[in-house]
Amino acid sequence: MAAAQPNRRHFKERRDCLNEYNDRELLERFRLDAAGIWYIESLVRDDVVSGSNRNRALTPMQKVLITLRFLATGKMQLCNGDDMGVSQPTVSRAITATVRSLSSNRLIAQFIRFPLTAREIREKHEAFYAAAQFPSNVGAIDGTHVQITAPTTYENEFVNRHHYHSINVQIVVDAKYNILDIVAKWPGSTHDVRILAESVLRQLFENHHTPIHTHLIGESGYFWEVFLKRRFHVLHGEIRMSPDKACQIILACAVISAN
Repeated sequence: MAAAQPNRRHFKERRDCLNEYNDRELLERFRLDAAGIWYIESLVRDDVVSGSNRNRALTPMQKVLITLRFLATGKMQLCNGDDMGVSQPTVSRAITATVRSLSSNRLIAQFIRFPLTAREIREKHEAFYAAAQFPSNVGAIDGTHVQITAPTTYENEFVNRHHYHSINVQIVVDAKYNILDIVAKWPGSTHDVRILAESVLRQLFENHHTPIHTHLIGESGYFWEVFLKRRFHVLHGEIRMSPDKACQIILACAVISAN
C-alpha cells in the first residue's frame, strides 16, 4: 500500500502592482505614484520587515501596497486579499504592522508639525492672506467624525450627536492643505471644545509659543471632504476595527497625505 502523500500548501499568485500599473493607474488604486509608494516603503521598512521567509513572508513593499489599497478603497480585508493574491489573515497582519508604523510618534513628528518660528509663521500668514484675504492667520481648524463599528467596551462614549459610533477628530491645515496638527483619539461623544481645550495646540497659543496676533480660522468644514476623506475611502464608511486601531488608521492617512 502506497504511503499517504503529505498535504501541500497552495499559495495564491501575488500581484506585482508596481510593474503592472503605470503612475496614473497607481494613483487611482493606491493614491500614490510609484515614487510615492517607494518613499512610504522606505519610511516603514525597518518596522515591518519579516524576521524570516517562512511560508513566503510578505516583503515590506507588499505590506505597504496591501495597506495603501485598504486605505484607498475601504474594502473588506477579504476583498483586498483577493485583489492582491494573499489570504485575509495575511492582509490583516500587513495592515496592522504598516499602520502602526505610519501612525508612530516618529513619523507624526517628522511630517505633521505646527509652525513655530517667525519665518514659518510669516509664510503661513502670507499664503492664507493670498488665498482668502484673512490677515495673521496660520491655518484652518475643524473637526470631523470618522465612523467606527460599535466597540466592545465603553460603547456609549463613542455614540456621537448624529447617533452613530465614531472617533471625533480635530485637524488644522494651512492655505495649501498641508496638515499642521491632528488629534485622533477622542470618542465620538466628546465635544469639540473639550478636544481643543486639552490639546497641545491650545498650550502652544496660551504659553505664547506663537507670535501675538496669530490666529486660526474655524468652521471650515469643507476641507475634510475635498482633501482627506475623498482621498482615503476608508474614512468614508465604517472602520470595522477597535477604536485604537481606527485612530491609527486616521493618523496613518494624515502622514501619507503629508508626502
